[in-house]
Amino acid sequence: GHRFADLDSFGSCYGMYSAITAMGKEANVVVNRDTALCTQLIDYVEENGDEVCVISPEQALSMVTKKTLLIICDTHRRSFLDCPELYDACTATVIIDHHRKTVDYIDNAVIFYHDPYASSACELVSELVQYIQPRIGKVEAEALLSGIMLDTRNFVLHAGSRTFEAAAFLRNCGASTVTVKSFFKSGFNVYKERASIIADAHVYGDCAISRTESRDKDVRIAASQAADEMLGINGVHASFVLFHSGDIINVSARSLGVINVQLIMETLGGGGHLTMAAAQLADCDMDDAVRQLAAAIDKYREEQK
Repeated sequence: GHRFADLDSFGSCYGMYSAITAMGKEANVVVNRDTALCTQLIDYVEENGDEVCVISPEQALSMVTKKTLLIICDTHRRSFLDCPELYDACTATVIIDHHRKTVDYIDNAVIFYHDPYASSACELVSELVQYIQPRIGKVEAEALLSGIMLDTRNFVLHAGSRTFEAAAFLRNCGASTVTVKSFFKSGFNVYKERASIIADAHVYGDCAISRTESRDKDVRIAASQAADEMLGINGVHASFVLFHSGDIINVSARSLGVINVQLIMETLGGGGHLTMAAAQLADCDMDDAVRQLAAAIDKYREEQK
């Protein structure tokens, strides 16, 4: 999956793991636990599913052979991978992604399964696994359903008929919506940080922009959740939260579909999806980053005219 693995990234990887092991092949899910944003799901999988399926990028690199197949889920850019070195070491690669294709996409995949009209990578994997096995396990179904719920904001955005068909399949396999909801919970510190970010927001046209100087390890989670919640403000069609990550300033962007935040983030060197995108800004302070973001929003508005 991609860096800072979320529910859609890890859930789709685990869904493919389930399908591959059902065919009698050895498989593992590679994820960097230290930076993953879905630790509740990872812990749940290890406690209730397969405790040895998750390995670190370092472990994966030591296991690569000429017969290794690398399946990349929820991204198609080398620079976004949780472990780019693993991609470099493997000769056969499969891509499963739903994000709009960018110019720096991985162009040597033996299979490039790409559908920007799908709600999530988990939706694509939910469709794929049905060709391999009529049913999947409860844990796998819940992992896939969590990714769909994340990227559709609980079936509000980009939820087409295929999305509900995939969700119905997963529910029929035993997925519990109550269990899935628990994967979205956060600690009290994250809750307070999220509230602080929202309180400091200002409206820029039809966009809400906020920033935080916090360098807490959970600020990434708080920022993304705050960006989601700010879409509930009247007149706001897109939201942006800026936060520090080492020497880099990250921008977390969300929209309800009226504004294409992917195009705005691409102006800043980032990318993502129509309603969920991000960017990283180097060699600038927070004030400069806010100015760059405002300029990118203005450029988008001019181009839309």
